[in-house]
Amino acid sequence: MKIGLIREQKKPFDKRVCLSPQQCKELIERYKLKIFVQPSPHRCFDDIDYNKYGCCIKEDLQECDLLLGIKEVPVSCLIPNKKYMFFSHTIKKQEYNRDLLKNLISKNITMIDYEVIKDKGKRIIGFGRFAGIVGAYNAFFGYGLKSKNFKIKRAFELETFDAICSELSKVDLNNEKILVTGKGRVARGAMDILDFLKIKKVNKYDYLNNHFNYPVYCNIDISDYYERKNNGVFNKQEFYKKPFLYNCKLNDFIKNPSIFIAGHFHNPEAGILLNNKDFINSQLKVLSDISCDIG
Repeated sequence: MKIGLIREQKKPFDKRVCLSPQQCKELIERYKLKIFVQPSPHRCFDDIDYNKYGCCIKEDLQECDLLLGIKEVPVSCLIPNKKYMFFSHTIKKQEYNRDLLKNLISKNITMIDYEVIKDKGKRIIGFGRFAGIVGAYNAFFGYGLKSKNFKIKRAFELETFDAICSELSKVDLNNEKILVTGKGRVARGAMDILDFLKIKKVNKYDYLNNHFNYPVYCNIDISDYYERKNNGVFNKQEFYKKPFLYNCKLNDFIKNPSIFIAGHFHNPEAGILLNNKDFINSQLKVLSDISCDIG
């Protein structure tokens, strides 16, 4: 079997890779595979690192049986009649990638999307925790620009988590309220940043009703901001199956936070969480939407 690591072509160019040079070496030795690596100046590993561990650096990947990438492959780069694995961002019928999906079909391409690889209903592959870390970090980047109280670098300019922590030492807060939605990997990653900054966590009742003279954050789940239309009761299993039976009351929580970090999964059948009108009377300064769903 011949595997190809494609060069990331979607801009801005992604530094991430599906397989490290060391992982390629293990696969080659264990399964006697051949791994071809398309040269790239953007990867976090140099081409020479792959070459050193037994991969072949090659521009043309036509002979490969399986092509691995991270982000969407531009339509012009798709090789007909091949098998691809990447995040296509099409599973929720995203309009901005409709042309990609049409071309995959017309070119007879088998596309295996990481997002739908599951074990007992749970996703196996995701960038959850680090998406939360970077999303929360960039929320503070934006807040620093708006408040003019501090200035930190963008996350993509930093090479390590230690560098992120070093930059965060420049964050200067007063009595901000920060809201975090979600209970999964993304939200936990975001809260790692808030905990590192020693921001106090408070419950939703104190968050909604009290004023503080120091920064605080509150983490809420779907049961906190959804209620059944006819009786106000929340049933998680029913909500997962029939979200349209529920009203969203997230609007109650965004009236007075400075930063809203959205780290939840959203089912489109549950309707829109917030619209422009909801922000008119809000004191919100920054909304960090940690998702791949534009709009």
